[in-house]
Amino acid sequence: MNLVLIDASLAGVSGDKLVSAFASASGRSRDLEAAINGALKSIGKESCEVFFEEIESQGIKGLQLKFKDSAVEHKSEVGARTAGEAIETLTAAAKAIGLTQAGERLARSAMDLLSSTEKAAHGTELLHELGSVDTVIDIIGTFKAIELLGVEDCAFFTTPVAVGFGSVRSSHGLLPVPAPATLSIMSRTGIPMARGEVQQELTTPTGAALLAVLTSGRVDFPPFRTAPGGIGIGIGKREIGFPNITRVIIGEALAGTKDEEILLVESNVDDVEGEVLGWIFEKLNGVAEDVCIIPMLTKKNRPGHIIRAVATADSVGKVIDTILKETGTLGVKVSPWRRIKVHREESVVDLDIRGKPYSVRVKTNLRTGRSKPAYDDCRKVALEEGLPLKSVVDLVRSKLQPYEDGGDR
Repeated sequence: MNLVLIDASLAGVSGDKLVSAFASASGRSRDLEAAINGALKSIGKESCEVFFEEIESQGIKGLQLKFKDSAVEHKSEVGARTAGEAIETLTAAAKAIGLTQAGERLARSAMDLLSSTEKAAHGTELLHELGSVDTVIDIIGTFKAIELLGVEDCAFFTTPVAVGFGSVRSSHGLLPVPAPATLSIMSRTGIPMARGEVQQELTTPTGAALLAVLTSGRVDFPPFRTAPGGIGIGIGKREIGFPNITRVIIGEALAGTKDEEILLVESNVDDVEGEVLGWIFEKLNGVAEDVCIIPMLTKKNRPGHIIRAVATADSVGKVIDTILKETGTLGVKVSPWRRIKVHREESVVDLDIRGKPYSVRVKTNLRTGRSKPAYDDCRKVALEEGLPLKSVVDLVRSKLQPYEDGGDR
């Protein structure tokens, strides 16, 4: 597995939902419980104990992180802390829970991001929201769950995140949703937001900080297959009228494909002669990635054509210039597109026809194994030897070795 998608599109993300989702995906929630509770005891939080419970939210089953009553009482007694104190407690807990060095660094990054944004948003050294042991549990629990799941080296992506709307009451009084710290984290890291369907806080600062550190705001995930059992669901504590869940989806990017951005350049013309269209086609070949000219009807029922070219960031300027120069059109449309490109392998087949050697280039689709001889090379052989083009193509294919799928590439 090499890809993890965090789906916070419906009900946002919070620290407790995220750790529960990863615990659900790992199938090792009891091991995670023991690790968290052991870490809490080692840093002097004996009265606080957590456990995961399988529950249902609007018909969807998942795990929910819960505190025993003593933890709730303990939480109310903690009060405000400085950022330095919060980092110190987190570091001790991360070591106690047995995070790897990489996991500990990520945990510290999440707490650093959370504390710096809370401080900037509220202008004080005392951070009430970090005074709760909940924050420490959510952070160390999430990264420990990821290590138990064995996906710490995967690429993490996020969906656009539902944040809710309205207001939320905090130790600082009534705050707008998304809360200032949440908004700051999401804007600094480029995580896309969606309002969501409920007048409540759906995404918390801790959830946003964890999401930012894990994904860096990446949303353009490639096509992938979900692993068997590779879905984890974390359930929040409030009833919101629809499933209050965050999902993590573990998968593998499709072998033999590449996800890339291309640019589509188009112009509609209705006063360009056929010979000029053919000329433009030739001029764009070798400059654009692909070219096509499509017949259509334009305004006042005049026949016309769509000139469409696929360009890269490097070639788009030349493509636009060619179309403007050769057609005299007043403008072109340029739009970004995502292309899923299958990896290909190029080889050469040597032919001997009537004692004369030829070389024909062949491209093989590494996903399907289908091979295609180069038209120009086959055309040359057919003309020189007076053979049907299809005969040359069939001869080349007869020389190819059977394709063997060697698995992921």
